[in-house]
Amino acid sequence: MDEIINEIGEKNENYFKLQQSLLLKSSLDESCILNQSLTLIANKWTLLILMALMQGSKRSSELLRQIKGISPKMLNQTLKILISYGMVVRKVFPEVPPRVEYTLTEFGKSTADPLMALLNWSVSWEPQLTKLYKETIYEL
Repeated sequence: MDEIINEIGEKNENYFKLQQSLLLKSSLDESCILNQSLTLIANKWTLLILMALMQGSKRSSELLRQIKGISPKMLNQTLKILISYGMVVRKVFPEVPPRVEYTLTEFGKSTADPLMALLNWSVSWEPQLTKLYKETIYEL
């Protein structure tokens, strides 16, 4: 029980810290670093690729098998963007046929903490999120 109370206290503490930080901002426009960060990485494929690469280096074919629904074109586009951001490196091995692997850089690995927070939140709210997801999918 003490753990639950402590966890609730931590969650409230994070809420209040975020609230205080956001109160210092007059707007959440393009000049806001949070807005900039979200613009760069907050889309479905980028986050799924980052999470898949947290498991280690992978080839395109492995990423395609692991990330259901992503097309080869979208995977390649997103990997190119992540490489241009300096979050992923592409290594070509001098073999026949050529082998290419993608690996997170230190900058890419730095997303582990926010992704872990998102994972923890998702697990905590799994029943509600699953219900909402199913309702949304059936509406489309």
